[in-house]
Amino acid sequence: MKLSTSILAHKLKSKFTLQNKKALSDELHLEQVLFFCDGDGMQNHKIYICSQEQVSEQDLIVPEEAVLFCIGKVRTRNTGRNGQVFQLVDDTSPFVLFNEIQRLFEYYSQWDERLYELANQEGSIQEMLDESFRVFHNPVIVNSADYFVIGYSSIIDTRSDLSGLVDPDAIFEYSGEYRNTEQQQNLMKKKGAYFFPDYITGARSLCVNIFEHDRFTYRVTMVESLSRFEAYDGALLEHLTEYIRLALSKQMTLQTDMGYRLDRILSDILLNPDQDGEVIRQWFSEFGWLPEHRYFCINLKVAALDLENMTVRFICSHIENMLGHSCAFQYENNITIFVNLTRFGGSSEDAMEKIVYFLRDSFLKAGLSNEFVGFETLYHHYRQAAVALEVGSRRAPFRWIHRFDEIALDYLLEESRGELPPELVCSRKILKLRSFDEQHNTDYYNTLKLYVKNHLNAVQTAKQLYIHRSTFLYRMEKIKELIRMDLDDYDTLLYVMITFRMMELE
Repeated sequence: MKLSTSILAHKLKSKFTLQNKKALSDELHLEQVLFFCDGDGMQNHKIYICSQEQVSEQDLIVPEEAVLFCIGKVRTRNTGRNGQVFQLVDDTSPFVLFNEIQRLFEYYSQWDERLYELANQEGSIQEMLDESFRVFHNPVIVNSADYFVIGYSSIIDTRSDLSGLVDPDAIFEYSGEYRNTEQQQNLMKKKGAYFFPDYITGARSLCVNIFEHDRFTYRVTMVESLSRFEAYDGALLEHLTEYIRLALSKQMTLQTDMGYRLDRILSDILLNPDQDGEVIRQWFSEFGWLPEHRYFCINLKVAALDLENMTVRFICSHIENMLGHSCAFQYENNITIFVNLTRFGGSSEDAMEKIVYFLRDSFLKAGLSNEFVGFETLYHHYRQAAVALEVGSRRAPFRWIHRFDEIALDYLLEESRGELPPELVCSRKILKLRSFDEQHNTDYYNTLKLYVKNHLNAVQTAKQLYIHRSTFLYRMEKIKELIRMDLDDYDTLLYVMITFRMMELE
């Protein structure tokens, strides 16, 4: 790996007395250290060491992109357009200096080689960030364009004072204030390392953007939380970002070309449910998904996220990592997940326990189907999950998880109305009772409703109404006079119960 003059100066100043007249460069362009011999020509991108005894009285000309370490008085031509010259005291050992510079090359080369290995052998983003902690001594975080955290240095998990860096609530709060501002739009276009405004996040941060087809897709951020930034950190962060970009690109290619055949099969079945059952069984058998296995479906609402970037695919990948033997993919602007519960080794409740905190922290709402066996009803159980999410979000908008069996009755009632408005479907006698209450300031509607809810238990109903039993019986007599209804008849009682529920929903 190549080094910069700023890295050299910073790392060597603790062991050597260095003097230089030219500003230090952060560009990583120096690739080798050599001993200078009198009469040799200096080459660009090389580091040279020479002493007074090794050179003639003629001035040395240092190329623009070369570095010369001079031990003792060595005459050089170091104008503004020439290379960097460091002056050291006479008693400096050139061999000790050479070894120290060589150790720097080895140190950063080991880091570079490890990043290369991880990027090209499907290593995780987190492994890259953990490997880089010894270089930066500060945590690094990778976010998607809409601030979704893709990976971060493990040191954050060991320090409570750093947890806010990846806390979804904190990220949601500052990103909401900053999102769609002119300043954000300008930062999203920046190339190379830049500082992110610390008044937004509460900490000084150094960032590098990642672009895909000239579109901003990710941001790599190093936070100044454990050590002060060095001048050369920006160049090193850019170097790390190139490997992260490569890893992200390879991961997307791998998912598209190999790992996501299963999601294409599932998407195709959802688009065309009436396919040959034997062909479907053969498809699934390649992945170890068998007709006798148990499954269930989850539908996640992600309309608030930016579906144009790759955030959705990373949510899918993260969920698949948390839920073994599952397949998550984008379908109809939401995320659909099918879980093989037999291979997972638990129930749908066990599976939800694995991801419930992730859903909450990521502000994702979920609709859940019932469990099912085989592939014949796969589409219908997808619809169960979609309906659970849709109806459940309307009925209980503050809940994160909506199960189909909990909203099934409401769904049935909504579907049963068809083209008729509720007042034309509900019992006319119950509507008459409510109208009578409004005109005469009575409470017959609620009395009958509570009586039906209590399974026609007069004592329990009177107790909940805080009235005497005889008062309750008097009310019931009045109700019978008004609407003449036989609650002992099963169909009548069912119709009354459905009416009350539909009126509640309205």
